[in-house]
Amino acid sequence: MFDALDGAPLVERDSTGTGVTVRVPVERAAAQMAGHYPGFPIFPGVLLVDCVRQAAAAALGAPLRLCRIDRARFARPLFEGDELELSLRMTAGGADGEVAVRARGVRSDGQLAAELSLTLGAVVADA
Repeated sequence: MFDALDGAPLVERDSTGTGVTVRVPVERAAAQMAGHYPGFPIFPGVLLVDCVRQAAAAALGAPLRLCRIDRARFARPLFEGDELELSLRMTAGGADGEVAVRARGVRSDGQLAAELSLTLGAVVADA
């Protein structure tokens, strides 16, 4: 299991939603990167999506599941030694307690790594 968070996210709430900032050391994904493009390991995009989910869940204090990837743009790869800074903007998505999340990831060199728009939902236990 991949644990993206190195600490608690910075959370700021206002009348329009919730802002979240978190830093993710890319080394935390060393095991997953090992097989992702042998000889040229990069941080897998699916892990970046999960980093957003984990940061949002930590900010809300409740487990969340991925409902939809509404938009994903991976601009630059993340390499060993990078640190990803994720900035999230979360708003209530309406139906069934869904949360709309817009995320922007920047590498440690200041370059854009990714922009994502996701819809997350509450984890529902089986009855």
